[in-house]
Order: sequence, then structure tokens, then C-alpha cells
Amino acid sequence: MEALLLLALSILTGAGSQDWGVTLPADPLAGWSGSCVTIPCSYTYPEGQLVKAVTWSRNKETIVQLRTAAGQGYDKAERAQFLGDLQHNCTLSLNPLALSDGGAYSFEFQTESQSWRSPRAVCLMVSEHPCRVKHSIARIPGALNGHLICSISERCASSGLHWYDGAGARILEETEAGKSNRLSMRIIWQHRGAALECRVQGYRNRCLPKGSQPPATGRPPRLKVLVDMDGPGPIREGDSFTLRCVGDSGSLDQVYFWIHNEDLHGGPSRQIEGATLSHGGNYTCMKWVSDIGRAYLAISPTTYVAILVPPVVHVVATPGPHRSTGEPLSLTCRLDTSAFGGLDFSWYKDGERLGWAQAELAFPGVQVADGGEYQCEVHNTLGKSTSLPLTITVVYGSDWYQLSPGPMAGFGAGVLLLFLLSNLGVYCLARRLRQRKELGGSQQGGSREDPSAPQRDSLYEQEIPCAGEIPCPSDDAGDYYNSPKDYCN
Repeated sequence: MEALLLLALSILTGAGSQDWGVTLPADPLAGWSGSCVTIPCSYTYPEGQLVKAVTWSRNKETIVQLRTAAGQGYDKAERAQFLGDLQHNCTLSLNPLALSDGGAYSFEFQTESQSWRSPRAVCLMVSEHPCRVKHSIARIPGALNGHLICSISERCASSGLHWYDGAGARILEETEAGKSNRLSMRIIWQHRGAALECRVQGYRNRCLPKGSQPPATGRPPRLKVLVDMDGPGPIREGDSFTLRCVGDSGSLDQVYFWIHNEDLHGGPSRQIEGATLSHGGNYTCMKWVSDIGRAYLAISPTTYVAILVPPVVHVVATPGPHRSTGEPLSLTCRLDTSAFGGLDFSWYKDGERLGWAQAELAFPGVQVADGGEYQCEVHNTLGKSTSLPLTITVVYGSDWYQLSPGPMAGFGAGVLLLFLLSNLGVYCLARRLRQRKELGGSQQGGSREDPSAPQRDSLYEQEIPCAGEIPCPSDDAGDYYNSPKDYCN
């Protein structure tokens, strides 16, 4: 009721010459990303009112707000700044513009009696800046065999692009081609730990204060590689770790690259699960920061990541694995690397652990019982590694005895088979000689064997025709004779 009376009194006394209202640009506004834009604005209200708060919104979402309450000030959105006051000015500035800044902007102010919102919104359209420096990579097999290309739109009014090193000197190895410029990855590799700049010639940023042209000065980003591990100590085979590319500056438009040995990868970080020996080596990260009129390529120093794998262990016999009884023998547990310290040793014979914990197992005089399969095992806090078995054989007299049931059984079976075959050969040879002797005696006598002679009782004394000798029947009592002259052809 008091507010209505105050409003009626102001109208009657002529104090209400100013009415409620907000004045915004009539036409839509347009801007390029990376540049700046100012939205002019003014507001009026009847005299006698006191403004308590002003608010700017984009697509009905508050981005800037100013209140008169003590201890409160601007609630600024990123890149937005209120240039007005709590009187009649409501101008808003956006610097630098982002593509996401496009939308419908409206203004609202609040007095002690009521709130007033602009009856319409002003539309802001943001498009890509033609002088924004973009990048591309000409890939060739091998991470250091390609080129990094910086380029701008044909609509950008400039006299060309050039590469500069961290000290501001132009890199002469660049290759120009119209609105683009390429730089060898091998040249980039030589500038590790620095930041290279691709600069547009003739560009002037009109949003920057005078005296900072050309170009805009700024601190180039510095990068380093951080290695995050699951636990303390070195990275072992099978562990997981994460590589992070960390810099001291941020940007709206940035892209990350990783160079690992001869591979090129993307992303601000790399997570390795189940590390192998191939995951070790040199890591270098790069960050491309795109801007209007220039771009930075920050290159980190090289960080070496070591992956510890279990060593390859061998058992070495000196002088050799075949010895005679009583001769000396030395077995040594030998590693293929010297990068492991604090090692403990264990020895095994035929799968059973021996009570010996030194790298060398010595026999002053080996015996037959010392033969068998020997293995050594090395271990420390990082893990353990076991060698392949080495078979030790012992010679006794003129024979070799290998203490293994399988080979010994095979050797005995072979000796028995050789004995049987030799006896069979001797028997056949003796039988053949006896047959030839009897046949020779029959031919010298010129007469056949007397059929009336008594028959041999022994089975082994009977004449058995050899293969191919078919006896012919005789004329006497149906008997068969094995005389060569009676054989059928």
C-alpha cells in the first residue's frame, strides 16, 4: 500500500517523468570466437526508487549478478564482465568469446518495490574466427618422420604464417604453402622442454589494450610428465601406472600428443594396465594451444620409464655337465643382467630344495648319486625367477650312467635286443654251414641216401628245405631227397 501511494504521488507531482524500461540493441549481434563483444544496455525506473540488484542471463541462465548488500559483489561467469552500475547503465562485455557464448541475452533489475525484466532479449551469434590457428599432422610411419602443420582460413587477412622458437627467433626449417606452414617433427623433437609458436603475420587483436600489439604478449605454457604409480618403488612387469601431461596454463582450445619411442598417441594422460617391457622407454608429451592470430606448441622434457622384468636365469656347469666320478664340478646361477641387487639364491635337485643359498654350488669330487636335474632360483623384494633344469651325468669306468629311470630302462632294453639278434644270427649261420657240408658229401659219393637208413628222431636233425628249394619226388617208396640235382626248376 505504501508503494502504491508513493507511485501515485510521484505521478501527480510530475516526478514520474521516467518510466520502467530496458533498452537493448535492436539488431542481433555477431562476433568471432576468440574476439570480444560489448552489449550496450541502459535501464530506467521512476524517481525515488532504489535499485537493489541487477542480473544478466543467457538463455534464462544467470551469468552475472550485482547486489547492493554488503560483502557481495559480482557473481561473474567466465569471460563475462558487467560494465554498468546500479543507476542506469547495464552494459555487458564478453571477452574472449567462445562458441558456447551464443544465445539470447536478457537483463533484469530489482528495486525495493518490484522487479523489471527487459521485454525482449538480444541475440548473439558466435562463429569461428578465420584467423584462429589450427593444426594437423602429416603422418608418416614413425613418430618423428611426419610434420605438424599450422593453418588459418582463407578469409583471414594476413601475410602468412611463421614458426618461432622459445627465444622468439624464427625457425628457418619451416615450409610455407599459402595459408599453412609445416614443421618437421624432428625439428620439434630438438626443442623439447620449450614452447614453439606459430604466428599469423599482420594480425592485430582489437580486443586487447593498446601497447600490447603485435602480437599479444603472454607466457607460453610449460609442460612436464608426471608418473603416477599404484605403490612405492619401481614399476614391475604386470603393474599399472598413469602418465599425466601437466602444464602451468589452461586454454579453451588445446590438444595433447604423446611420443613414446616411435609411436604417437593422443590425450592428456595415458593409463597403462599390465605393464610389459614394451611400455618402458622415453615419453614426451606435447600440447597444442590454439588461439586467434597465433598458437603454441608446448613440448615437455623427455621422461624415461623403466619396467623391471624378472631376469633370465641359467645354470652353468664348469667344466661341463658330463663328469667322471671323483672329478670336481661347479654349478653357477648366472643372470642375464646386473640391474638387480640384493638377490637371494636357492638350489633344487630333481625338484627338491637343497640347503644351499649361494650363487655357486661346488662339488670337490662328484659321485654317481650327484647326477640329476639341477635348477637355481633368484629372488628379492621385486619377485623371483627360476632357471630351466640342467641335467648332470656322471661317468663311471668306461660307461656313462645317467641317473634317470627312463634313459636307463631304454638302454637296458636295447642291450637285451642286441643280444637276442646276435644269437639268432649265429644260429642261422651254423645251420646254413651244416646244410652245405651235408650236400657236399652227398655229391662226392655219387649215390642217394639209403631209404632204409633209420630216420632221425630229433626235430633239429631233420632236414628243412630252404626257401626256393622244392624237392622232387623220387622213385623209391615216395621219399623226398634234397640233392641239388633233383630240384625242380
